[in-house]
Amino acid sequence: MSASRGFALIAVLWTVTALAGIVGLAVGAARLGQQESVNRIALARGRWAAEACLAIAQARWAQHRLRDTTATDLGRGTRCTWRLADPTARLNVNTADPADVAALLCAPRAPRCPVDTIVALRRAQPFTDLEQVAALPDVDSARLALFTVDGPGSVNVNAAQAAVLLAIPGLTPEAAVRLQERRALGRPIASLDALAAHLSADARAALLAHYADLARQVTFAAPVLTLTVRGWVDGVGAADRLDATIEVLAVPLPDRLAMVRRRMS
Repeated sequence: MSASRGFALIAVLWTVTALAGIVGLAVGAARLGQQESVNRIALARGRWAAEACLAIAQARWAQHRLRDTTATDLGRGTRCTWRLADPTARLNVNTADPADVAALLCAPRAPRCPVDTIVALRRAQPFTDLEQVAALPDVDSARLALFTVDGPGSVNVNAAQAAVLLAIPGLTPEAAVRLQERRALGRPIASLDALAAHLSADARAALLAHYADLARQVTFAAPVLTLTVRGWVDGVGAADRLDATIEVLAVPLPDRLAMVRRRMS
């Protein structure tokens, strides 16, 4: 009799344990489902905020106020912000002369330089993201920040860093300094001829020797811009916050930004 009671007690204990496990799994699944629902709602609100921010940015462009990138409160804890960038301030890895890419991408006396690989890959299919280039062997990610995959391939010399300017044949260190000085004064150079007029005889001769190539390669204003808008919902932990992002490549017109490409993530 005692043995049967023991077996019965064990069976009851196993049953209770199994039921507790099932209940625990059910509660965990319910919590997971609830969290997924919360995440979906937060992401949907973030996407709505990004779309709203894109419309606001378009209106701000017409008002010449797009540089004001302060986060915008859209109500009920939903916020958005944007960032404007000039891709032609960088060297286009898809179109730049291989020698220019090597001059900017590879450190002096580097044992290997992946320029030949980059040229072969871009000939087969242009890069759509710098991460594709970063994944190649022997690529210096710090130097890769000076490149872009967007834009027509020209370099806006009134926005480019000195390293980018110096990678372009015909632009001497003196020319780079002069461009940056005028930029700092808020009086950017308007043309190659205007730049030549501000240079010494030697620097002017170097520019004129490459005049035809420079006329094709450089610009003095941004022909395209990238506008990145981001929307999110407050009250979610920074580590877990679900941001919705829209990146737009656009041609700047006086009254609007004419969208060329749009990506959402």
